Amino acid sequence: MKSILLLLAMAVPAFSAPNALTPEEKREGFKLLFDGKSLKGWRTYKEKAPKDQWKVEDGAIVLTSGGGGDLITEDEFADFDFRCEWKIAKQGNSGIMWRSTEEHQYPWVSGPEYQILDSFKQEGHKYTHETNKGNIAGGFYDIIPAKEEWSKPVGEWNETRILVKGSKVKLFLNGNVTADVDTTTDEFKALLAKSKFNGWEHFNKAAKGHIVFQDHGDKVEFRSIRLKKL
Repeated sequence: MKSILLLLAMAVPAFSAPNALTPEEKREGFKLLFDGKSLKGWRTYKEKAPKDQWKVEDGAIVLTSGGGGDLITEDEFADFDFRCEWKIAKQGNSGIMWRSTEEHQYPWVSGPEYQILDSFKQEGHKYTHETNKGNIAGGFYDIIPAKEEWSKPVGEWNETRILVKGSKVKLFLNGNVTADVDTTTDEFKALLAKSKFNGWEHFNKAAKGHIVFQDHGDKVEFRSIRLKKL
């Protein structure tokens, strides 16, 4: 019986609990950016600490209501492999920005955004203007659209990965590659020219910056936040 139980245990893949690294991630050099208990290592943009609207609840960083400002890592990162899980409120909107710097009024002046949204079209959706453009979860916001079927329903955890190395960006949602671009190419520049960021002097220019969770006024939750420097 002991031999059978041992064989069964060996056959089961090693999955990690929320806010813990898998054995493989530990070997690869990932570090947790959230301990599951506190907001240590995080603060509101241009502030010394997180505002009260950002809380830790049930092992997740939660924006409980608008007014908390965008939450940023205290540390800055250049090249990295970032991963996390998130879930969004019904008809909710948020985002994850990278390489955001603090010399501007808002983090999105410098930092590109991985879109987070209740992606499914529905009657009375307050972000219909975004869903109609494909500015839904997993997309390179306003530049490369995503697909509705890549998202999980509201209330379920989604898995995000953002891989940034030099000028190359690769985005994932629930195992799907949602964008894979070199931001120095003519192809990307043409997409950028059609976006709201056309002509923005500082957009996507910083070599390093903060990871940012956006306060768009809607409840959003993040957990299992980990990163490996490249």
